[in-house]
Amino acid sequence: MNKISIRYILFFLVALLLQITVVKYIQIFNWRPDLVLIVLVYFSLRKGPNWGMTAGFLSGLVQDLLSTHYIGLSALSKTIAGFVAGSLQGKFAERAEFFLTLLISGLVHDFVYFMIYTMGENFSLQSSIFLYTIPNMMYTLLLGGFLYYLIEAWATE
Repeated sequence: MNKISIRYILFFLVALLLQITVVKYIQIFNWRPDLVLIVLVYFSLRKGPNWGMTAGFLSGLVQDLLSTHYIGLSALSKTIAGFVAGSLQGKFAERAEFFLTLLISGLVHDFVYFMIYTMGENFSLQSSIFLYTIPNMMYTLLLGGFLYYLIEAWATE
């Protein structure tokens, strides 16, 4: 394993650790940033859709195993988000690529996640989008902007 691969694995492990320990203290109402998604988008933009899907599945599966939610739901939504992020590689201007890709793949991730999570409940599509998907994505995007510069500095050393 080369030095860059070890860094990416460490990024994912730190993001998972912070997601299950720290994020619950910085949530606003039921809105939480998704640190694993931020690292996943960064990784997928560097490695492409196949690596993005693989990393999304593995990181999502670990999240599922560490949570009390449906097993496979995070794995599915992160696999799709990793593929979308990797597929958007090179489609935007360099300065805006990470943020636009995080926005698009994050909206897809949250939409898939909350649609399946609320399945069978008396919950409308508009409620899911406006009460969960958009606020979660905005929180993730704001935090992602800050973390992007930290990851970029560490990953390119």
